[in-house]
Amino acid sequence: MKIAFASINGKYLDCHFGQCSSFSIFSFSANGYKWLESRSMPEYSEETHGHERIQSRVDAIRDCKLLFVSTIGNEAVQRLMNAGIMTIKVNAGTEIIAQLEKMRLMLMEHPPLWLLRAMLRSDDDEKGEEA
Repeated sequence: MKIAFASINGKYLDCHFGQCSSFSIFSFSANGYKWLESRSMPEYSEETHGHERIQSRVDAIRDCKLLFVSTIGNEAVQRLMNAGIMTIKVNAGTEIIAQLEKMRLMLMEHPPLWLLRAMLRSDDDEKGEEA
């Protein structure tokens, strides 16, 4: 499955979802994780409404099943949920690789329900694309 991290520098969770200028995208499975790409957001004019900015970010990570972020507003959480993306809030400054490693260990030892559900949704989506 693909996971998005709200990160300006690509190493730490360091920005609010609605103001994040880029997202680091990783693939994640029982076999490990791998960096795929960084997705940059366009510059917006002052006339651009907040809901348009939120929606463009949701659209940019629509193929991801999880989003890790340090801060996020309620409207953004709702839009992400509607797009099938689960939001995981963690402390600002959390290292991305450490978070991926923590998830890998959780999956091996005692996976939480939210992680199993995200992985199952990802598997279902992949099977649907093959059909």
